[in-house]
Amino acid sequence: MFKLCLAVANNFELNQPELAPGWDVVEIPAAKGSVPMSPEEDWLANKAKLLAYHLPPFHATLDWCKWNPCTKVFDWEFFEFWTRRALRRLAELDVKIIGLYGGFYKKIADYSATRQMDQAIRYTSMIGDVARQYGMTAVLEPMADPQTLWPTYRDGIDFARRVGHPNVRLMADLAYFLEINQPFEDIALEPEWCMHCHIAGEGGQPGYGDRADTHKALFRVLRDINYEWAVSAACAWKSTDGGLFDYTKETAKSLAYLKNLRDEVYAE
Repeated sequence: MFKLCLAVANNFELNQPELAPGWDVVEIPAAKGSVPMSPEEDWLANKAKLLAYHLPPFHATLDWCKWNPCTKVFDWEFFEFWTRRALRRLAELDVKIIGLYGGFYKKIADYSATRQMDQAIRYTSMIGDVARQYGMTAVLEPMADPQTLWPTYRDGIDFARRVGHPNVRLMADLAYFLEINQPFEDIALEPEWCMHCHIAGEGGQPGYGDRADTHKALFRVLRDINYEWAVSAACAWKSTDGGLFDYTKETAKSLAYLKNLRDEVYAE
């Protein structure tokens, strides 16, 4: 079965993210987690704080460097410094998967499309090189935005194939599949590319709203391709009972919901 992951980005500033026990892995924001522009003493303090939370393994990270690699002027030296420091620090937390937003690869209207693509490939290949050094894999997240270089999941695979790096793969985000009606079966066409998934409920966490049939449809595809990576609840968390938001209670509810649906699908 695939693993169940909890993205803690929206609660990362808490002194202690009191998530319910039982999650397999936790997804933390890369920039806030590794503080790459801070000196080493700040990083050591941040690392000690993260490790003191006694969370499940930091298997995946959510955000990444927010500079567009497709612009006419791009500071490669700075970005390489940022990348090497961020990944080195995340490796000290035993992070294995690095998420990379497709939204950063914005098309530039008055700039050569060929040069934009060449720069994007160079940028992504460099991330792959650093990731390989630390035993990590970078997973690209297509975001259904037509103003990006690879808006669809299939576009993302085509781009990753052009990059041609063994440490660059794809992630599938349910929200962006639904936004432009991409079939989940696209994941199954070349299953070896998919190494992470994001899901949410209707306006909140999995289990919030009525999206069970959609979640089960995705889970069936993952089951049929023997997907063993993580499915991450990456969402804006909300109270399900109208009262004050309780992070521990809501993460317990969402975990139970996901486990039940996963069990149902694998029992079919």
